[in-house]
Amino acid sequence: MTKQKIDPRVIRTRRLLKQALIELMEEQAFEEIKVQDISDRATVKRVTFYLHYKDKNELMVQCIDEILSDLREKVSVKISLLDNFDYLEEYPHPSFVQLFQHIADNFSFYKAFLVTNRIPYLASGLLEIIHEFVSEGINQIEPSEQNLTAKRDLIIKYVESAFLEVIIWWIKNNLPYSEHEMAFQLMNLSIKGPYKHNPLKNRDESLTENE
Repeated sequence: MTKQKIDPRVIRTRRLLKQALIELMEEQAFEEIKVQDISDRATVKRVTFYLHYKDKNELMVQCIDEILSDLREKVSVKISLLDNFDYLEEYPHPSFVQLFQHIADNFSFYKAFLVTNRIPYLASGLLEIIHEFVSEGINQIEPSEQNLTAKRDLIIKYVESAFLEVIIWWIKNNLPYSEHEMAFQLMNLSIKGPYKHNPLKNRDESLTENE
């Protein structure tokens, strides 16, 4: 059974409405935006909006679903890829780099939906994708519970939550580091922690020498 083609005029109108919503959400809170505002920005009639969406919430959810679907497809978190990756090499996992590339390519959307507005539906969807990557990575790096400093589920939640907040910080500060550098630094932090050497060990040795 072949899929029915969507009228190009419908595609164009929906694209205009989505872009209008993104632009408005970069400027103000979602709660303050009215359907009329979206229609005016998209240069379509209000009645036209309702031919495609029942309200602004449905439009917002569709925008988020499309961006998350595209992200999942591009990141392609698969066990087979993680199995063949050497985490000791001086470069980040390509799927992780792709995550940051996707955010950079859709910067206006992410800034509008995660910074100017922090939409829980997008944050939770993004966190779910990060969770898949983090959990598979940690399971691959260290499958033994005895070699972990805390419970596995707690470590995964700690790392994925930190990743999300750093991503939001990165967007809020207009992407001060490259996609590759962000992926590399965050991967290093999740594997090695913030210190090159144990600072407490170095301090103890210094105190011993001064006694």
